Amino acid sequence: MSWPFRIIGFLLWYAKEFLLANISVTADVLRPRRRMKMRPAIVAVPAASQTDSEWTLISSLITLTPGTLTITISREHGILYVHGMFVDSREQLVAEIQEMEDRLLHAMRRVPGDLSRPTERPVVRPPGDGAPRPPSARAGEGA
Repeated sequence: MSWPFRIIGFLLWYAKEFLLANISVTADVLRPRRRMKMRPAIVAVPAASQTDSEWTLISSLITLTPGTLTITISREHGILYVHGMFVDSREQLVAEIQEMEDRLLHAMRRVPGDLSRPTERPVVRPPGDGAPRPPSARAGEGA
């Protein structure tokens, strides 16, 4: 399929997902409290985005979709941190976000190329040498 048709196909798919998410969130807001299905969670999603425009678009589309919000991205580790309102399982939300990203990248790139994602959990260290600082060194911060 040629590049313009992939973009049109992605936009139609996203419009459908956007509409379904709107219906789901509206239905949950209108339900009585005891029947609400809300299960909020923050999930780390391994991402395949590489360029600034890809990171910006996927995080914006996640945030535009009702029920999800991109909290931050870690380009260094290839991770999107996403808040979801209706998270039945981590794996389900990760699969949905990765499907959106795959479709976006197939639509955006003239040659889809590599869509591999990080498979190991990142080791995040504080800036500097990574060693924990003593409390006396932190006492003067923020003043």
